Amino acid sequence: DGVTIFISTHFMNEAERCDRISLMHAGRVLEVGAPAEIVARRHAATLEEAFIARLEEETPTEDTADGAKTEAAPAATNVAVRADPKGPAAEALTRLWAYSWRETLELFRDPIRMFFAFAGPVILLLTMGFGISFDVNKLSFAVNDQDHTPASRRLIEAFSSIPQFDRKADFASPAQLDARMGTGSLALAIEIPDGFGKALHSGDTVPEVSVWVDGSMPFRAETARGYALGVLTRFAKEMTPKTGANTPGSLDIETRYLYNQAFKSAYAMVPSMLMLILMLIPAIMSAISVVREKETGTIANFRSTPVRRIEFLIGKQIPYAVIAWVDFWILVALGFVVFHMPLSGSLPGLGLAAVFYVIATTGFGQLISSFTRTQVSAVFATAVLSIIPTVNFSGLVVPVSVLGTAGRVLGESFPGAWFQPVSVGTFLKGFGLGQMVPNILMLGFFCLLYLVVAILATRKQEA
Repeated sequence: DGVTIFISTHFMNEAERCDRISLMHAGRVLEVGAPAEIVARRHAATLEEAFIARLEEETPTEDTADGAKTEAAPAATNVAVRADPKGPAAEALTRLWAYSWRETLELFRDPIRMFFAFAGPVILLLTMGFGISFDVNKLSFAVNDQDHTPASRRLIEAFSSIPQFDRKADFASPAQLDARMGTGSLALAIEIPDGFGKALHSGDTVPEVSVWVDGSMPFRAETARGYALGVLTRFAKEMTPKTGANTPGSLDIETRYLYNQAFKSAYAMVPSMLMLILMLIPAIMSAISVVREKETGTIANFRSTPVRRIEFLIGKQIPYAVIAWVDFWILVALGFVVFHMPLSGSLPGLGLAAVFYVIATTGFGQLISSFTRTQVSAVFATAVLSIIPTVNFSGLVVPVSVLGTAGRVLGESFPGAWFQPVSVGTFLKGFGLGQMVPNILMLGFFCLLYLVVAILATRKQEA
């Protein structure tokens, strides 16, 4: 037993691959048989020429006075014929809207994709916002107080009074210190030598106070070092006017944070997560929307109709760009409600930048879809090509300005590196629309670039 497959096509190169075909015109069957038989029967070189010759036979002709053949005029009817009032631009917009509306209906009928479109960004923001934290709390420290004077106890209390410090049992020897720091149970250790308090009150040279910091986690180590430096500096400044001793109090060191004075990770991470999430999910969904047409075979509708490539791509892109922009506002609302994000800049300006950003990210997904044939490969390629440069070179981990030339060029070759400064700057640095304009223009450039390359890479005819 065999399986019969029916194929409807307007392309002769596709029809030639079939075992048996039927040439039709105006609802009537003109020829039936194998492609080679029809070509031989019509004495033509190709199937297309055979089809054209058969169509010419169906068109009635009449002789003119000079013997030439002309097509007969159609019989008069009482049906009024008028020109289509739509121009080429209106027709193009109609075709574009048809694809956009069709994609929107398919999206809303697929609960899994709808969940991924709206719940996916929320889940990522909550997990990353709470999970990725550089906040330093409960820095465990221990003391070896060899002085046991009011001055040494006052210095120890200066450390204990900081909420981020948690005092543990004292240590008595360097071996104990090495063992406890080696296991990670101590982040900081202080050794106050004998004669510390006496030197402070007598004006003699103060013995060196040793502070050890566990550097296995650089960020935590730098924070602990900053706290320790601040405590020692404040202690020295308080003691110097009373004793006049030769202490570090002669140094006027004061650390201030210009932005994010609370030094909370969420204030820095949530705006960056907006950039990362809106790069990943919209790009993947846009890529799947086009590749799914290839897998199901419905791409033939695009290839067999007058729809242009730009109309097809923009029509498929619009629903996902709109959804991504809605996701942006949902994420911003979560930032305010859940993470209590401050806002010091222009929110409408950030929203305008987000419009160009989501168009660029969905365009990136369509660009990937033009080179892939399956949904699995499209998702994999989009995730890898978008996440790795975005995480490493867009300013999420380290500022783009401190990267090497190669890293900086790679980072700025993706839209995330241009949206991240706008997002962080709006929330923390008071960015207005004027400061965003250069970045918005670059995001607009990425929108056009991805669209043009996708158009060039999308084939209207099957290879």
